[in-house]
Amino acid sequence: MRPPPLEPANTELNMTPMIDIVFQLILFFLFNLRFKSIDFRIDSMLPKDRGPLVTDVILPPSPRLTVRLFRTEAEDPERARTHVTLGAHRWVLPEVTGDRQARDDAFKAVAAAITSLRGDTGMPGSVETPLPSGAYVPHADVVGVVDAFLMADVTDVAFEGSAFPQPKPRP
Repeated sequence: MRPPPLEPANTELNMTPMIDIVFQLILFFLFNLRFKSIDFRIDSMLPKDRGPLVTDVILPPSPRLTVRLFRTEAEDPERARTHVTLGAHRWVLPEVTGDRQARDDAFKAVAAAITSLRGDTGMPGSVETPLPSGAYVPHADVVGVVDAFLMADVTDVAFEGSAFPQPKPRP
C-alpha cells in the first residue's frame, strides 16, 4: 500500500516582525541625528535707523459697485426668479429657459445702470450672492451679470459666492 502524499509545508515568511524592526531602526537613527546648525554662525547686520512703522496705516475702503443676486421661491421651478439689485435699481430676470431677447434686454439694463453709476471713476465692481437665497441662483444669471460688468467696461470684478445649499432631509 502506498503512503498518502505529503502536503507542502508552509514556506511563507512572516514579514511583520521585520517591518517593525526596520521602522524602529529608522526612528532610532532619526531621533539621534544631529543637524549641523549654521544659523548661529551667520553674522547679519540689520539697519538700526529704520524698521517697521510705529503707526498703523489704515487704508480707506475703496468704493465698489456691488450687485447682489437673490433667488425667490427656489423650491418651485415654475415661479422661481432671480432678483438683481444695484443700489436703488432692482430687476427681476426672466427664467433661464425663457425668452432669450428678454434676458438680453435685462442684462443690458443692468449694464446701463452700472455705466451710469460708475461714470468716469474707474470704480471696480463685485457680484454677491448672499445666503440663504443666493445659494440657489443659477450659474447663467451670475455669468450674465458678470457680462453686464464687462459690457460697462468694468474689468475688475470680484465675486463673493455662497456655499452650495445643503439638501433638504426627506420626510
